[in-house]
Amino acid sequence: MLQAERRELARGQALVDGMDDSCTHGRLLIGWGECAGMRARNVARIGPPFKSRKTHNHINQSRITMKASVAELRVFVTLAESGHFTRAAERLGMSQSSLSAALVKLETQLGTRLFDRHTRACRVNEAGTALLPAARRLVADWDHMFAEARDFARFSRGRVTVAAPNAQCALLLPPAIRAFRSTHPGVRVVLHDVPEHEVLALVRTGAADLGIATQTDARTDLVSTALSADEFVAVLPPGHPLAARRTLEWAQVAREPLIGYLAGNPVRRLLEEKLAERGIALDYAFEIALPWTMMGLAREGLGIAVVTMALRPLAQWHGLEVRAVGRPQIARTMTLLRAPGNSLSPAAAAFRKLLLGSAPA
Repeated sequence: MLQAERRELARGQALVDGMDDSCTHGRLLIGWGECAGMRARNVARIGPPFKSRKTHNHINQSRITMKASVAELRVFVTLAESGHFTRAAERLGMSQSSLSAALVKLETQLGTRLFDRHTRACRVNEAGTALLPAARRLVADWDHMFAEARDFARFSRGRVTVAAPNAQCALLLPPAIRAFRSTHPGVRVVLHDVPEHEVLALVRTGAADLGIATQTDARTDLVSTALSADEFVAVLPPGHPLAARRTLEWAQVAREPLIGYLAGNPVRRLLEEKLAERGIALDYAFEIALPWTMMGLAREGLGIAVVTMALRPLAQWHGLEVRAVGRPQIARTMTLLRAPGNSLSPAAAAFRKLLLGSAPA
């Protein structure tokens, strides 16, 4: 940061370097007066005070620009604290001439002197004393802003908000969050486990950085990246006759009492549309909203649960058998969503990269 400020201050160095010895005699002159045939612009005197108080305090008001830089304010604050040009220049890692030029530029922009000069020493005058607290706050706020930005860039802190249906929040995201926090412990991950239509709304409004949902043509307003293929499977209780087979066919499954999602659920709707193309219809004994209830019913032998592979860990936790179903094999595409007009923070971008890299093929 100081290097950037030094580049800014280097422009002021031209105010000094362009003057010959006959003009300066080892000192910098004030104002817009003529000096040996050339105009010395915005250059302050380092040396004994002028005899004329009016000349000493006066700066051409037409030259006030109100464009002081943080680098110039830092010079003001450092010089006020040290009271000495040499020490202030050393603290800032710059030459005394560059420091003097920056101070002159600031005083010209403010329209008033800030110091009483005494050879190489200086003392804050009345105007400088009044303006110093504000200058300190501005420099401190600037430094704090850069420190905050540096922390976010280095993932020392930050926040990532992810919206997903409850199954993904329970099964897919926890391992990813654990892996992410092992390398970025200062970043907080916030989860919204909501229905899929709410996932879309949260991403569209920017309330969520990322969302996980099923790919459909209705989401062309969002940036969508394929995350994984999630195929449909049958979940059976132990000892079920079909559990002896490694794979099943939908014609076999359709003859069994089934446990499925509620009518209108996008997962169920996709499955029924694909099966209708083959002339296969499913008859549900139970229509359920939550997968946990579906697993409980299947465990008691009340039917075969028709779900997707994403729920296999939940089924296995209940001691159930999971079998792939073919003829036809049907899968939905899980996608990772973000809003097109919202740039991701470094932390959110890193979490997105982790999800895409860890998702099953």
